[in-house]
Amino acid sequence: MLRLIRTGEAVTRADIGRVTGLSRPAVSLRVTELLDRGLVVEDTEGPSTGGRPPTRLAFNASGGVVLVGALGASRTQIAVCDLAGTVLDRADLGIDVEDGPDVVLPLVMQTWNDLLGDRSVSQVRGVGLGVPATVEFAARRTESARIMASWTGVAIPPIIEERFPGPVFLDNDVNVIAIGEHRAIYAGEADDLLFVKVSTRIGAGVIAGGEILRGALGAAGEIGHIPVRHGGGVLCRCGNTDCLDSVASATSILRTLRERGRDVKTLADVVALVRAGDAGTMTVIRDAARMLGEVVATAVNILNPAVVVLGGDVAEAFQPLVSGVREVVYRRSTALSTRNLRIERSRLGPGAGITGCAHMVLDHILAPEAVDALA
Repeated sequence: MLRLIRTGEAVTRADIGRVTGLSRPAVSLRVTELLDRGLVVEDTEGPSTGGRPPTRLAFNASGGVVLVGALGASRTQIAVCDLAGTVLDRADLGIDVEDGPDVVLPLVMQTWNDLLGDRSVSQVRGVGLGVPATVEFAARRTESARIMASWTGVAIPPIIEERFPGPVFLDNDVNVIAIGEHRAIYAGEADDLLFVKVSTRIGAGVIAGGEILRGALGAAGEIGHIPVRHGGGVLCRCGNTDCLDSVASATSILRTLRERGRDVKTLADVVALVRAGDAGTMTVIRDAARMLGEVVATAVNILNPAVVVLGGDVAEAFQPLVSGVREVVYRRSTALSTRNLRIERSRLGPGAGITGCAHMVLDHILAPEAVDALA
């Protein structure tokens, strides 16, 4: 019933009765429960067809808040959202996740507390957090033996649940970005989507049939640790050599340019060299695009997405990288898998993470079984 009201499919008690087949007393009872729980409000009166106009029902997006955080290796975003996923307050922080959970989590929770402001903590309906590590979703813990080693095996939700009410959901950072991009841009248009984040690290999130695909334990989408051809024997943080992450990420591009005598400290320096027409820098970007394209082409053959979205700092900064990936994918993937394939840059940009975290929480707390379980 809540879903019908949220989507606008049924906005009066009579509408609900017609759609569900429930009796008027049953509809009235359940609507009253939703009103009492603060999830629905009685809105302006609807048009009359004779007699007293019916009272319209509307989803109450202000009936609570969700706390969200998108942790990245180089950028962290913290926000408070309403029950429609709209950002109410937000803070961007410079946090080094390698400092470990004992340092990072207290700072994140304090930031949420500050952003709540005059709102009561009792308004918190749930919490969502994305972290740049492999996450065993069902077990609600991080699993990173070599990357973010201090987070390995940490069950983050219980720590947060000690301070804030509502369930806490934890997922890989690229998964929540993929959810955000899909819900905000492609829902109903492309329900099979591959999001590839090219930033300090490289990872992917897979949307299949409109839902995030996590795999058996939560390790789906780790394309950053697929080996590439002609990688040069570069050692990856995971312990293997020539992983995509070690040869095509922002970290790799900066390292390669420094080895070739370029004075670069950040991606902004690389952008400046590209704009100046530096041939050596363009070669490094093209090489990264080729290796990324080969791995994405393999993923396209396996998953057959309708759209591949490229996001992250590197994809946002370099159109030649996006063009290079597109060229390789169309050349190396099968004809059928690329017949209607679109390869695009992220439209949400940096905000996709907090949008995805919000929807990750809302999908659970507003699900029928969760609503029915509310006291």
